[in-house]
Amino acid sequence: MRIPAMLGHWFVTSMCWAATPALTQEHHKDHSAADLNRQFQDPNLDVQKFVQRFETDSREIFAQRQAIVQAVDLRPGLAVADIGAGTSLFTWMFAEKVGPKGTVYAVEIAPAFLKSIGEQARQRGLEKVVKTVRSTREATNLAPGSTDVAFVCATYHDFEHPEKVLASIHQALRPGGRLVVIDFELRKDSSAFVRERARASKEVYFREIEAAGFTRVKAKPPLNLKENFFAVFQRRRGASLPGRRST
Repeated sequence: MRIPAMLGHWFVTSMCWAATPALTQEHHKDHSAADLNRQFQDPNLDVQKFVQRFETDSREIFAQRQAIVQAVDLRPGLAVADIGAGTSLFTWMFAEKVGPKGTVYAVEIAPAFLKSIGEQARQRGLEKVVKTVRSTREATNLAPGSTDVAFVCATYHDFEHPEKVLASIHQALRPGGRLVVIDFELRKDSSAFVRERARASKEVYFREIEAAGFTRVKAKPPLNLKENFFAVFQRRRGASLPGRRST
């Protein structure tokens, strides 16, 4: 879980579309995705500083972590990709859910986070379950057909190249695979913190994701958050994506 970088366009009613510029005009004031991604490239990044910042009950995602894991609905033997794994909060919780026969891909653009996760995996004896994957600003670098569930938490709003990253996620998911997205819920009454960081409304994000070959499905069980939205999508077979043949 962190705030990194990668995504792009969607079906919105004309009213929502007209409201988007006003809601997003403060987006990333001194918090651009490119700037944040450059920061995360530092191999000497202080991981503990981010643990202290992100893993606190004042952050809704941390406070609701157990409910979030339950809503992701993992079971033993599945392969899940924690995209933007960051401090690895959910990586270890997912590892417990998928068990020794499952796989958790900790996908990260930041080498310092990957190093920390790799070291912890060895210390916990989970090298065969938790595998690190170095992503780029344009791709997750997950192997095709390697994943049952892709989890993107507090990361989507910072995707610099949404279409390309989503295409790599679509390729990595097995038939019927799920994409779970949690991110800032941008509303007229959103806090200044959210308005400065949210790239767009959730309707814009949903439009981007559906255009990339996904269909939104009902979350079971549902999860109601106050500052963030929780959405589940399923990989659509036969989707025609730019530069790729339908699969």
